[in-house]
Amino acid sequence: MLKNKNILATICLSFGLSFLSASAMAQNAETLIADARAVLGNIRSITYSGSARNVAFQQCGASAVSLICNDTHNPMRPITDYVSVIDLGAPAMRHTGATMNIGSGGSTAVSAGTFFQQVTSEQADLSESWANSLELYITPWGFLKGAAENGATSNRRTLNGNSYRVLSWSPEVKAPSGASYVVNGYLNDDNLVEHVETWVGDNIMGDMHILASYDGWRDFGGFLAPTQISQTRGGWPFFEVDITAADANMRNVASMLPAPESSGRGFGGGGPVNVTPERLGDGFYRLNSGPGSYDSLIVEFEDHIMMLEAGASHAVIAAYIEEAKRLIPGKPIRYIMNTHPHSDHTAGLPVVVAEGATIITQANNQEFFERALNTPRTLLDDALARNPQKVWVEAVDTKAVYTDGNRTVEMYHIYPAPHSNGLMVAYIPREKVLFQGDFSLPAPGGVGNDHVQALVPALEKLGVTDFERYINVHASAEPQTKAMLWDAVGK
Repeated sequence: MLKNKNILATICLSFGLSFLSASAMAQNAETLIADARAVLGNIRSITYSGSARNVAFQQCGASAVSLICNDTHNPMRPITDYVSVIDLGAPAMRHTGATMNIGSGGSTAVSAGTFFQQVTSEQADLSESWANSLELYITPWGFLKGAAENGATSNRRTLNGNSYRVLSWSPEVKAPSGASYVVNGYLNDDNLVEHVETWVGDNIMGDMHILASYDGWRDFGGFLAPTQISQTRGGWPFFEVDITAADANMRNVASMLPAPESSGRGFGGGGPVNVTPERLGDGFYRLNSGPGSYDSLIVEFEDHIMMLEAGASHAVIAAYIEEAKRLIPGKPIRYIMNTHPHSDHTAGLPVVVAEGATIITQANNQEFFERALNTPRTLLDDALARNPQKVWVEAVDTKAVYTDGNRTVEMYHIYPAPHSNGLMVAYIPREKVLFQGDFSLPAPGGVGNDHVQALVPALEKLGVTDFERYINVHASAEPQTKAMLWDAVGK
């Protein structure tokens, strides 16, 4: 009986210590949140302005300095007259500015444009999409609001060699995998939020790490705001701000955040994918999915299949894989060639990688793909998350030839060219086919844009001129030829 009493006392003591520890952590977090809010001025709303830079993710943007993409997210696109408004009561956020838009289809023509992003009150609901609301909650003010209302806990951690008090909390909404999202805020010894991080599932970046850093805090008249903001996604630069002015507790904050004309946006689709194959030769097919198709080619080798390009979406590429297996039964897809790493041309890569395929890409893209597609996918529920694979990348410098002695595919780096420094084309000599990603031809009789103008001299320098069929990933209404390409550049 005494033994049982001792066991019971031990259990009670253990439970009591755990309860006290959790209670102390919660109490410590509450105090830390209150102190951090007080340091910032206990504001209800804030607006700040200056200049900024951003990118279209996995691409570089129009730059006043350079129109040529030099690297992943380099150069960034300048934003002038940048203004951000945050209303913690709504809650809502909007930031705007003047920027530049670059022409479609590889054009280097630049026109004035508007930068505009917002988190509406509906999107800020933490039971809704985390991807839509996180821009508000990774700001220092939004983070502390979320921490106060969502049972934050606190601990000590080291980041970049510095020790911080860290507040952690989770939104109500769950990831597609069922896992909880986590957001951490790193507070220095002055109770200033220096960093906020979270993760969100991304098609290519997996559990994509988002890190927002806030530096150069200063007093703007009774409240503090940073003078520099930088945000990385997946470890790559994504958004930067230099703040020169700020105001708080604005009387007209509601008018500064008017309701949007329309809320939400979607990509549509979701119906069945109808694949139309075109036979180009023995064991050689073009796969098309209808209007707006991102085409792929499949090539039969002695003991495997090579697929050229995996764009559009998971659904399209899954349908292409099924069709490839029907057309060429009994052989695995060993390789997937990528023309360049822009998001619309990589959308289906995880599906092919889940099949065990090796990615063939230009050498400038190797680090990006190896880092991105080997990141854990615990937040996702897709083919690669369900069938994790070590992702292998074969890099092409200037030229690579894949052959089994019967079938041959040649791949070439096209440089210099606008749009990307990692562009490749594929040449299939037997059928004299050139396959490319974004060198879209103009209407008959039209003049090719700067992207097309760059392609022809590159092909001539490489000695790749003996082709007849010109196939674009972005499907053309009618078959295109070398003669049409040459005509577009005045040859």
